[in-house]
Amino acid sequence: MAEKIVCKARVVKISMAEPITAEDNLTSVVWDTLPTTLRDDELSIIEGEPQEDDVFSHENDAPADLDIAGGGLKAQGSFMDISYDDLVKLVGGKKSGGKFQKSATKQLLHKALKFELKKGGEIIIPNAKGYVLTNLNVGYGGKSKFPFKFHCLKAAEDWDCDIIM
Repeated sequence: MAEKIVCKARVVKISMAEPITAEDNLTSVVWDTLPTTLRDDELSIIEGEPQEDDVFSHENDAPADLDIAGGGLKAQGSFMDISYDDLVKLVGGKKSGGKFQKSATKQLLHKALKFELKKGGEIIIPNAKGYVLTNLNVGYGGKSKFPFKFHCLKAAEDWDCDIIM
C-alpha cells in the first residue's frame, strides 16, 4: 500500500484569495479573511488512494513495471454560524430584505486558501476548487453548519505545487 498524507490541523483563521499562479506572487496576495470558525477548529487534509497499474510485457508473466497516479489532496472542514453576506460569498444565493434566499444550485468556488494554525505556521493551497454545503439544524439550540470540501489543484502549468506548509 502506498503512503497517504493525512493532516489534521488546529486552525485560527481561514482566508481566501484568487488562485495564485506563480510562487513569486505568494507575498503580494490580498487575502479575504472569512469571519467564520471551523467546528472544533479542525481542518483535515487527506490524500486520496493512488491508482496502481501493473505493466505487463506478456499477460502470463509477472509485471515488468508499476505505474502509480496520485489520488490528489482534499481539504475539508466546516464553517459554523456564518453571516448572510458570507453565505452569499460561499454558497451562492442572495441577501434580500434582511433574509437569505438560495436555490438548490451548487456554487463551485475556484480560490486560493490559507489556513493559519494555532501553534503558528500556515497551510496555503494556491489553487483549489470546491464547494460549501448548507446543513441546517432547526432543533432546540440548533446550529447552522456549512461543511466544505476543496480539491487541491496544480498551481500553474509551470509551477507544480498543490500545497505549501
